[in-house]
Amino acid sequence: MATAAAFKEIEGRLAANPAIVSKIKAVFEWHITGGGVYTMDLKGKGSIKEGKFNGKPDCVVTVAEQDFVDMLKGKTTSQKLFMKGKLKVKGGMQHAMKLGELMKSQPSAKL
Repeated sequence: MATAAAFKEIEGRLAANPAIVSKIKAVFEWHITGGGVYTMDLKGKGSIKEGKFNGKPDCVVTVAEQDFVDMLKGKTTSQKLFMKGKLKVKGGMQHAMKLGELMKSQPSAKL
């Protein structure tokens, strides 16, 4: 359930900093190896749900569950994971680059 907790953490970050949504303006479909598929809709108010996006997402990101959690904890970055081939991006790379701001936002102690 690390993935579900991680996406709850992201929901908290979005609620604490709603300006991030207006900066990113994209729909992401996350394929978390060992953790399922989640949709992060960062258009409008911003929302996260388990499952595939009903339509074509702007960006599809594939990453292992532990790497995803480590990224949220600040132990690694999406750029490092991408360079090592541990994070794959299909679609708008410009959208994926904007995710860094969300991932760098203050993590909570619960992860």
